[in-house]
Amino acid sequence: MKRGEFLSTITGPISLACVACLASACSKEENGAPAAVNAPSPNSGFSVNLDTELKAVNNFVARSGIIVIRTASGNTAASFAAYSSVCPHAGATVEYNANSSSFLCAAHGSTFSSTGALIQGPATRGLTKLAVDISGTTLRVKA
Repeated sequence: MKRGEFLSTITGPISLACVACLASACSKEENGAPAAVNAPSPNSGFSVNLDTELKAVNNFVARSGIIVIRTASGNTAASFAAYSSVCPHAGATVEYNANSSSFLCAAHGSTFSSTGALIQGPATRGLTKLAVDISGTTLRVKA
């Protein structure tokens, strides 16, 4: 078989597989909402030892589909912010950029401020804010 025939033979099935994968990734759930890729489970959450983590303003940790940022000094709940790392557009994971104090969803380009507010879509709303509880030097986030 010549190279041109070989390439023509395999191009069709490969193209079909790529289109099927893309269609699946952009599909919606039955209720019309985008399918979440990494939604935290209902009982997810985690604890942070403030003696060892989040010691400086703008430090952050990302675990279990949640991002926690220290926004001010002091170990009070008001000194921290926690957000779901699930982009409200299509459920991809957003990442926090400490240099620009903003969140970015690399999947489709949505950006969010350090308060979780939408800066640029295609998302149509901001990130989901989560409650933070502090007991001594332990911070707890529950999704």
